[in-house]
Amino acid sequence: MAKTQIPTLKADVRGEKGSSASRRIRNKGSLPAVLYGHKEESIALTVDHREVETMLKHGTLLVELDIDGKAEQALIKAIQHDHAGDGMLHVDFERVSMDELVTVTVALDFHGTPAGATHGGIVEYQLTEITVECLPMDIPEVIRVDIAHLEIGDSIHARDVVPPEGVKVARDPEDMVVAVAAPRGVEEEAEEEAEKAGITEPEVIGAKKEQEEKAEE
Repeated sequence: MAKTQIPTLKADVRGEKGSSASRRIRNKGSLPAVLYGHKEESIALTVDHREVETMLKHGTLLVELDIDGKAEQALIKAIQHDHAGDGMLHVDFERVSMDELVTVTVALDFHGTPAGATHGGIVEYQLTEITVECLPMDIPEVIRVDIAHLEIGDSIHARDVVPPEGVKVARDPEDMVVAVAAPRGVEEEAEEEAEKAGITEPEVIGAKKEQEEKAEE
């Protein structure tokens, strides 16, 4: 479902820069940040760590930054994490215009247990998020993908993902999203059964004749 209200995030202009200053900011429970875009001057900011973390958990990308009483609509464009990939170190905000299309990445919300999985099939998730294009107010928190109908051998590609109205999937239509593969060893067992039954690889037409001619030479 698309958002109907833009959450406000308080931001303070940051005077200090550099790794030492950023470390002090994080130690106080805040995050160093930057706001850029629309050919305007970039602004170094600090924002509340927990608020940003909560927004991300809810799939929030569009925010209204309150910078000293001035409102700026922006997208959470990038997050820099620590080496472990757990903690946030820095956040980038990009200014947006509410009547211009934006390209963002949205999480996929898989629903149901594939029918093939109940018969031993292995569910292989190739994508857990997908790139879409839409107006800022139409950015969905997640896009639902129903997978309960998938049997062994079935798959869902980017072209099969149905986004909400006003949202367009901006990814190669052939990209695999999720598939249900045969259980490990099934293919090998099928080959063994074929060998026991005397089934061999199909003969290439003309190959035998060519071999006979070479033998005569």
